[in-house]
Amino acid sequence: MPDTAPVTIKLNPKRILVLLMMIIAMLVCLSIWGQYLKYFPGAYDIHGPLHEFVLDLLMHSFYTDTEASVPTFFNTLLLFLPGLLFAVIGAWKSSINDKFKYQWMGLSLIFLYLSMDEAAVLHEKLIPPMRSLFNFEGYGGLFYFAWIIPGIAVILLFAIAYLRFFLHLENRYKLLFFFSLAIYVSGIIGGEMLSGHFAETIGLKNFTYAAYTSAEESLEWTGCSLTLYSLLLYIQQYLPEGFTVRS
Repeated sequence: MPDTAPVTIKLNPKRILVLLMMIIAMLVCLSIWGQYLKYFPGAYDIHGPLHEFVLDLLMHSFYTDTEASVPTFFNTLLLFLPGLLFAVIGAWKSSINDKFKYQWMGLSLIFLYLSMDEAAVLHEKLIPPMRSLFNFEGYGGLFYFAWIIPGIAVILLFAIAYLRFFLHLENRYKLLFFFSLAIYVSGIIGGEMLSGHFAETIGLKNFTYAAYTSAEESLEWTGCSLTLYSLLLYIQQYLPEGFTVRS
């Protein structure tokens, strides 16, 4: 079988980041719009079955706080892609026997797990046992979604385990990865704590809570998008000729 020339795929990190931010803004707006229509039905009239179908899509399939929805699929994909890029970098680091090769592969496994968790909603299974173990009264609902307790512990362990890895990075990538992950963590932990506060004080079934959760989800997405952007820049700098998959 004759050798075939390698295929080159060129990606522009900045354009990809701009595209992702546009998608994020669109999904947040659609989510808020759909919830406005849900909680203020007197603000519009339904004109036929097609109109009703579109309204139902906006209210349910585009709400960021609903599982098995378009935003959930987007978030799952947004976590999966950095996992693949971390794996690519990890494979390259292994080929040159870099001393931090296992840390790169570990980051790949972490993001692939987060992607699976987003699709399967595994973290929310921790809420009942955490509530049975701890008394969260008097905290204003900040621990209403009690899975954040083990979540905070895991983040602290991650920070300790990856401190040497972080310090070895160039200053440019220290800043990029720190900023990206700080935004992501502020969304999944800080944002979830505020969601819990709203859930306990005003309830889950109202437009204020729906609008807040729609906007809060954008923090997670922005953090993931910046992580993806940072990885593309890293690959662009250190693997400018790309990589080859050999049989």
